[in-house]
Amino acid sequence: MPHLNAGPGEYDLTASALIFRELEGRLHLLVHRHRKLGLLMQPGGHVERTEDPWAAVAHELREESGYELEQLLLLQPTHRIVSAPGIAILPQPLCVDVHPIGDDHFHTDLAYGFVATSDPAGRPGEDESQELHWLPVDELGTPQGPADLAPGLADAARYASDSMKASMLVTVTPPRANTFSVSTLWTSGSASQQPSSSTTSR
Repeated sequence: MPHLNAGPGEYDLTASALIFRELEGRLHLLVHRHRKLGLLMQPGGHVERTEDPWAAVAHELREESGYELEQLLLLQPTHRIVSAPGIAILPQPLCVDVHPIGDDHFHTDLAYGFVATSDPAGRPGEDESQELHWLPVDELGTPQGPADLAPGLADAARYASDSMKASMLVTVTPPRANTFSVSTLWTSGSASQQPSSSTTSR
C-alpha cells in the first residue's frame, strides 16, 4: 500500500515495537536490519488509513518479528488513564519521536514497549528483513555496540531499562488489536476493557 504522506515536507505516522528480553542476566533489545535504510532498528511501519496505531503495531509485530501480541507483555506507565466515556484509550507508547526519511519528508513514530519471555511463534514475512538480533541494552551507544544502530534507539532503550528498574513502568497483558473501536463506543457507549497491571520484576 502506498505511504500516505511521503511528499516533500510532509509527516507520515508510524508505529513501532521496542521488544525487550532478559537473556543470561542482561536486558536485550530485538532489532532487525531495515532492508531499505540498512540500519539496525526496531520492527515497525506505517499506520494505514483503515487502522489506529495499536492495530498497526500489532500487524507490524507479526510481519517483521514473528511475534504475536499474545506472546508479549506490554510496558505501561504506573500512573495512566485506562478508560474514559465515549472515547477509546489506546496504550501509551514509550516514546514519540520525529525523524527525517531521506532529505524530503518525516516520520512521526509511536514506539510501544514490550517484554518477551520466549522466542517468536512465527517468522518475519517473506518480503521483510530476515536479519534479527538481540542486542544487550547496556552496550547500545557504546564502542561495544553496533555502529549502525538507528538514531535515538539507544536512548529510548536505556530509558525503558531504567524505568523498569525504578518501577515507573509496569507490565500488563496487551489488549487485542481490535479492542479499540471508536464507532462502537459512539453507538453503544461502552468502554474498552483494559488489563490489570503488575510490577515488572527484574
